[in-house]
Amino acid sequence: MELKYQFKTPNEGIDVSKYQGSIDWPQVKAAGYTFALVRLGWANGDGTIVLDPYFDRNLRGAAAAGLEVGIYLYSYLDSEDHARLAAAKVLELAAEYTLTMPVVLDYEHGSKYAAYGRPRNTAICNAFLRTIAAGGYLPMYYSYKSFCDNYVNLHDLEQYEGLWIANYTGKIGVDNAAIWQYSSSGRVPGIPGRCDLNRMYCDIPRIVRESYTPGTGLAFAPLTDKLLEVYGGDKCEYFSAPSIEATVPDGKGGTARLPDGTYPALALADRLVDGYGMVQIEYEGAAVYVALLDDRCRVVDKPGCGHAAELAALRAELAKAQAERDAAWARIEGVRAALGG
Repeated sequence: MELKYQFKTPNEGIDVSKYQGSIDWPQVKAAGYTFALVRLGWANGDGTIVLDPYFDRNLRGAAAAGLEVGIYLYSYLDSEDHARLAAAKVLELAAEYTLTMPVVLDYEHGSKYAAYGRPRNTAICNAFLRTIAAGGYLPMYYSYKSFCDNYVNLHDLEQYEGLWIANYTGKIGVDNAAIWQYSSSGRVPGIPGRCDLNRMYCDIPRIVRESYTPGTGLAFAPLTDKLLEVYGGDKCEYFSAPSIEATVPDGKGGTARLPDGTYPALALADRLVDGYGMVQIEYEGAAVYVALLDDRCRVVDKPGCGHAAELAALRAELAKAQAERDAAWARIEGVRAALGG
C-alpha cells in the first residue's frame, strides 16, 4: 500500500522509556524533534500490563512541549485472546490522554517468539492491532528488520497506515515503513544518555485527525478457554446489555452483583464502554456483561488451558534432546570399547 500524505523531508522524532530518565521536553522540542513515541510498559504473556514508571510524565511532558505523541507496548504476549485483553487495557489507559500518533505493538522478543512460528506470531499481532483499531486509534506494528524477515508474515500483517521498523544499517530494508528507527545511540538535547532516533515519512498526525476517532463502534471478539474471576467481596456488578446504564435489579431494589468465584467468559468488547473494558460472561444460564475493574475482577485462563500446548512442545523437545544425548553416549562407549580392544 502507498503511504498517505508523504513528507518531502522526513520529520525527526524519538522514542523513550524509563531508561532515558528525567527528560527536559522543551529542550527536545527546541532541538527540532517533532514527535515522541512513549513506552506505556510491557504486556505479560497472559495479557496483564506492567506500566513504565515514567509513562505518564513522559507522555504529558512531550505533549505539553508541543510534540506529537503516541504510545508503544512491549510484548511478551502468548495468544490471540491475551493480545485482545492487553489491547483492551491499553484502550482504557489511553483514554486519559490525547494521542496524535499511533498505538504501537512492540513485538520483537526473538528468544520467545522464534519458537512460535510465523503464523502464530502474525495472528497474535493482528488480534492486538484489530482491537486497537476497533477502539478508534491508529494501530501500528514495530519490530526490527531481521525479526520481520524471519518470524512474521508481513503480507498477512494488518499494516493500516504503515509500519515502524528498526534497522541500524543505514537503510530501512522493509516496504511500507511510515517510521524508521535508524539509531539506538542518538544524543538529544534534554535527554541524559543515549536515545533512539526516528524519521517519520508521512503526516501521521493528519491521518489520525482525519480517520481515527476513539470510542466509536462496538463489537465483541469471542474468547476461548477463559474465565472471569470475581473477587473483592460483593463489588462486581453485572449488566443485561453492554452499557453500564443497563443494570439488572437484584430483586431487593438494588443492582445485581456477582458473588466471588469464576464464570465462563464468552467475549471481549473491542473498545471501552463508558470508560471501561467490557466482557460478556455466562451467569445462571444467561449471557450478561461485566465491566473490568482491577479491584474486583479479571479474565484468566481455565485450569489446564493457557500454556498446555507450549508445555507439550517443550516436553517433546526435551525428550528428543535426551534421546540424542543417549545416542551420543552410546557412540562414545562404542569408540572406547574399540580403542580398548
